[in-house]
Amino acid sequence: MTTRRELLHALGTGGLLATTWPARGQQPAKIPRVGVLWFANSADLAAGRNNARFRQRLAELGYVDGKTIVLDMRYADGDTQRLNELAREFATSGVDVIVSPAVAASVAARQATRTIPIIMVNAGNPIGAGLIASLARPGGNVTGTSNLLMGGKQVQLLREVVPRLTKLAVLVNPTNAGHPPALAELADAARSFSIGVVVAEVTRLDDFPNAFAVIRSARADALFVMFDPLIGGKAPQVIEFAANIRLPMASDGGNVTRAGALMSYGADFSDHYVMAAEYVDKILKGAKPADLPVQQPRKFELVINLKTAKALGLTIPQSLLVRADEVIQ
Repeated sequence: MTTRRELLHALGTGGLLATTWPARGQQPAKIPRVGVLWFANSADLAAGRNNARFRQRLAELGYVDGKTIVLDMRYADGDTQRLNELAREFATSGVDVIVSPAVAASVAARQATRTIPIIMVNAGNPIGAGLIASLARPGGNVTGTSNLLMGGKQVQLLREVVPRLTKLAVLVNPTNAGHPPALAELADAARSFSIGVVVAEVTRLDDFPNAFAVIRSARADALFVMFDPLIGGKAPQVIEFAANIRLPMASDGGNVTRAGALMSYGADFSDHYVMAAEYVDKILKGAKPADLPVQQPRKFELVINLKTAKALGLTIPQSLLVRADEVIQ
C-alpha cells in the first residue's frame, strides 16, 4: 500500500520533471544559417581580411559561428557558371540570409531567389544591375552596401606621384556592372588633365595574357586596376606583371597595395563587411530588406607602398605621405 508521504513525494517529483522537460512537441530553437556567396576564391588577397571583419562584427553582435549562427562559405573561384550553381544551391537549401560580396554574386543570388533576403556587399552600380529600385528604398529582397565613383580623386593622386603622367592604362572587367560608370568617370578626369587612356579588358581568366600585351604595347606611364572578384583572383600576377615592366600601379584596394602595388585610394573594403554583419543582425531580428536603405562607404583610405616606390625609382611627395592613412616601408 502506498503511504500518503510516498504519494506526495511521487507527485512532487513528477511536478519537478514536468517543469524540467520541454512540453511535448516543443522544438529546440532554430540556429539561423547564413550563406556567403563569394565570386572570388578563398586565397583572394582581400577575402581573408574581409571575412575576419565580418565574423568579428557578428561576434560583437552576439553571433558565434557553430553555436548561435551557421556561416556557410562558398567560393566560385571566378567561374560565373559555378557562381550561379552555388546561388541556386543556397536558394534550394533554404538559408535564412544570403550575403553576396560584389555585384556579380548579388546578381546570381537575385536570379536564384526573390524571397530569401540578400545582402549585397560593395556592389557597383546596383540600380543599373537591376538589384534595387533606389538606395533609399531598395524594394524587393535585396539591400546592403554599394560603392562610390572616385575616378577624379584617383587620377589626381596618381598625377602627384607620377608628375609626367600623359598616358594611363586601365585594367577593367566590362561585364561588372560597376566598372563601365567607374571607367567613364576615370576617363573624364584623365581627359581634364590631358591624359590619354588605354583600356585593357578582361571578362574571363583566359583574357589576361592579351590584356597584359595591350598594356605593355601602350607604353603607358602608369596603370590603374579596377579590382573585382575576377581581377582580384589574379592580383598576384597583375602586381608581378606591373613590377616586371616597371609600371607604377594604382587601384582602389588597400590590400593590393599591401601586397606590392604602388598606391591605392578608395573605400575601406573591410568596413563594408562590418555593415553587412549589421544587416544580418537586423534581418534575423525581423527587418525586411525592402525597408533597409542601401549604405555607401563610411571610411576611405589612402595607402602608399614606399618599398615599391623605391624599386620604381619614384619619390613620393611629403605632402602626400602626411595625408596617407597607411605607409608601407
